[in-house]
Amino acid sequence: MMETLKKIRSHRSFTKKKISMEELEEMVESTRYASSTRNAQKLRYVLINDEELCKKIFPLVKFAGAIPWNPTIEEAPTAYILMCSENPLVNFTERSLYFDMGIASQNIMLVANEMGYAGCIIGSYNKPEVDKLVGLPEGYVSHTLLTLGEPKDTVTITEAIDGNTTYSRDDNNHHFVPKLSLKDISLLKK
Repeated sequence: MMETLKKIRSHRSFTKKKISMEELEEMVESTRYASSTRNAQKLRYVLINDEELCKKIFPLVKFAGAIPWNPTIEEAPTAYILMCSENPLVNFTERSLYFDMGIASQNIMLVANEMGYAGCIIGSYNKPEVDKLVGLPEGYVSHTLLTLGEPKDTVTITEAIDGNTTYSRDDNNHHFVPKLSLKDISLLKK
């Protein structure tokens, strides 16, 4: 399991290999088995693999907030999963919703990885425009966009130096992700 977790990295550059609707459905099926606060199961999903719609969504997404880089249209995702909830939330907090989104996102990425795909969990996108493009029903709002495709870039975990966790990318489409050591993240041992 630890080796699988090390492989689940955020990829931001993809080949043109199409993801089928059946594959997207299998990814979302995994969320049915995810833990959910109070078992409320408040998340809803929009599955997107239509090529023209993917092209329209692409310029509305910021792929790497810590560096001044975005993939080109030739490296764009071939599918997206939009994580949504009812709006307003009923008997549920936004904090709980984000907790549930984290768990569900990880399940989706694990299944995607098993299928040979990768992706990135994105919070920085033009939510009103994407919601309008996909025709999100009234009474719902999107929160997170998962980009998906066959990875074209390489992502490597490195050791954080002096607590610096800022990721970087070189000219060879290689993404470096510094991680704090176990010693750095272990607050207390009793």
